[in-house]
Amino acid sequence: MPQDPLSPQAIARADPKNVYRVYEAWPRFAEQESSLTVEIGGARHFDRVIYVANGGSASAGDIIADWFLASGGVEVSVFKGYLPKVNLSRSFVLVCSTSGSTEETILLMKRLAAKKANMVAISSGGKLQHMAMELKVPHITIPIEMAPRYSLPHVLFAAIAALRSASLVGEKKWHEVKESIESMKKVAASLSSGSPTSQNPSKQLAQVVAPEGALPKIYGSSVTKGVAERFKGCLNENAKMNCAWASSPELFHNEVESWETPERKMVPVFLRHTAEPKYERVRLDSFIDILGMKGIRSLEIWGKGKGNLAQLVTLDYIVDFATYYAAILRGVDPLSIKIIDRLKSTVVSP
Repeated sequence: MPQDPLSPQAIARADPKNVYRVYEAWPRFAEQESSLTVEIGGARHFDRVIYVANGGSASAGDIIADWFLASGGVEVSVFKGYLPKVNLSRSFVLVCSTSGSTEETILLMKRLAAKKANMVAISSGGKLQHMAMELKVPHITIPIEMAPRYSLPHVLFAAIAALRSASLVGEKKWHEVKESIESMKKVAASLSSGSPTSQNPSKQLAQVVAPEGALPKIYGSSVTKGVAERFKGCLNENAKMNCAWASSPELFHNEVESWETPERKMVPVFLRHTAEPKYERVRLDSFIDILGMKGIRSLEIWGKGKGNLAQLVTLDYIVDFATYYAAILRGVDPLSIKIIDRLKSTVVSP
């Protein structure tokens, strides 16, 4: 009987750095950051959240935006490397860089400070923390776990703690936060490296998306689009894979036609949520049926828990861990990001 390529022994041989241990600790990281408080100066009545970040740090803002959309909350705008002209008078601004050295985010923080934005900075230290101290901007210091993308629970739940301090997360939403952490704890064992593939949804997902030549097509709804984009990004970084993502309702007007004559080994993965608007749910179900009639098997992934945030964070937990297992199956180092590092070393003239 052939050995399971995702057995604990196979993983240990493929990944001597033991990246999986970071994923297994995610519920603990979430609980750690959720207890934070931060002093918010100035106005306390905000009708908009502006979240400024790039890469993995921006994923937390995307998930919060989808959570607020699903559960009812103020508008959350996520800006990645740019900032249009916006009214900051009643906006609460979160500036996030897990590493503390993201150039685009640091430059935007300077602009926001010049506009006297009411903001909180989140980082593991570095230039962003030093700037926050100079500008007298409240700063939340978080740990960094091997690489920024593995530190999502730190960023996400630190940002939620800041939103609570700004009176943007009331008791009902705070109940969702607590439930989301408990839901992460419940699914953690089934996702762990020691959980057999037959009982591990992340390992099963990895086996579907990781084969050579596969092109995962990741589909989210209006309330899972942030997780869909992050899934794509982590497949890029961890598994070094080409893939694509789209979200409804926009995908019904263009993306669906790519399946009329599918190219390569396109693999449809749908990220589902019980808070999908009825229109989107019906169309997504119909799209899956159409693919089935073409002989194309779709994979549907659902988060766990009752609350909207619980479903989002466990959904992300499942797909994030799957990108790690995909790296193991493909025989690549999940931690290495050689091309990104080369690009970062490029000197850009002012």
